[in-house]
Amino acid sequence: MRRTYVFILLLMAVALTEGCVKSIDYEAQEQKAIQEFLDNNNITTPPTESGLYYLEKTEGSGLQPVDGDTVSINYIASKLNGLVFDTNIKDVAEKHGLYDPQRDYVPFVFVKGSSDAIEGVDEGVGYMKEGGEAILIIPSKLAYHDYQTLVFYMELVEVKHDTTSAR
Repeated sequence: MRRTYVFILLLMAVALTEGCVKSIDYEAQEQKAIQEFLDNNNITTPPTESGLYYLEKTEGSGLQPVDGDTVSINYIASKLNGLVFDTNIKDVAEKHGLYDPQRDYVPFVFVKGSSDAIEGVDEGVGYMKEGGEAILIIPSKLAYHDYQTLVFYMELVEVKHDTTSAR
């Protein structure tokens, strides 16, 4: 009986302290980190409706992809703090200690509008034209849903038109 009483008291204490512990608003923290990144880099471009920041560096002169088109991109993926965690460019991978001799360092190919790429990359490539370069600031809700914003430096290498899609 005494053990049950002690157990109940412990449960009550835990329940009471739960209400006192401040919950962490990860989304607000992510938004604050994005805003600091924008401010520190003098970026004033507003986000798209989805929350993606699209910064065109070089306008391409080729096709602009639509859903169903096969696209090829070169990319460098980093966190907001500049830590590069992935790339398909061999010399960049070597520079950042990511080189894997088993990996083919060729453009990443995916079908626009499919789930082959993270949502932010898929949206961003839709604003580009073949030959163009852009920087995408991708909130986690458009990536891995882990409250870690990504920065993608991308070049749209090629667009292969899907003959079944309407242009």
